[in-house]
Amino acid sequence: MPTLRTVTGRTSFALLTVALLGGSGSFARQADAPDSMGTQLSALSGSGLMLASCQERMQRLGTMLGKAGYGPMRSRLFDGTTMIARWYHPEHHTTVLAVAGWQDSGNAFSAGEFAGLVRWNELAGTP
Repeated sequence: MPTLRTVTGRTSFALLTVALLGGSGSFARQADAPDSMGTQLSALSGSGLMLASCQERMQRLGTMLGKAGYGPMRSRLFDGTTMIARWYHPEHHTTVLAVAGWQDSGNAFSAGEFAGLVRWNELAGTP
């Protein structure tokens, strides 16, 4: 059973990640390029998802970004409950971040495109 400290830490991490993907902040600026993939990324978003659905969306996103010239996916699993994946396009200097719940059920999936290279150490809460 998770302790209050574990739940508080996960909640804080999740809120910070949503804030990062949800709007422009001090960590990254949302990409506004005319060829932005915003509509396609938004179409992948969802909540209340099963793990298989999150995995399938992550795979579909990786395939789509690979065809668009993004480099290979780099990912990290945090506390066994949240997967963050990152792709970078060196010519367009844009990063796509995807955040997905990684539990059996009740997961959310969200992705966003950001100008520049978003580094792992810029994501607060990452080791």
